[in-house]
Order: sequence, then C-alpha cells, then structure tokens
Amino acid sequence: MTEAKSNSEQEGNEATGSQTSSGNVVGHVYVYESAGIAERDGHVPIWLWIVVVTLLVWGIYYLVTYWNAPVA
Repeated sequence: MTEAKSNSEQEGNEATGSQTSSGNVVGHVYVYESAGIAERDGHVPIWLWIVVVTLLVWGIYYLVTYWNAPVA
C-alpha cells in the first residue's frame, strides 16, 4: 500500500532526511501522507486547565465531605 513518489520528492526527502515509514516531517509538522492528516504543535487552553483543576478540587471536597464509613 505504498504510493509512488516523483523523483524530485524522493530526492528532496533524501537530502533533508525527513522521510519516515508512514509520512514526512516538514519543519515541526508531521504529515501522514496516506490519510492526508497533518499534526502540529498544540497547547492546552487556559480555560481547560481551569476546568480540570476545578473538577479535581471539587472531587477532593466531595470525597472528604460525603464519604462516610459504614455505621456498624
């Protein structure tokens, strides 16, 4: 299931050493050629960090407040 590449593409990839088994690395972007998907550097937004921290704090509060040992 390999795709044939033009000579110029193969020479360019060999010169830069950017060809891998399932795609190419161009700069900091990894391209999956067979699927047409490109990865890029990403970051987690601040609002999502706030949501995660809030849920963790709430979970700890709930655990401490409402976790009761069974009464024998």
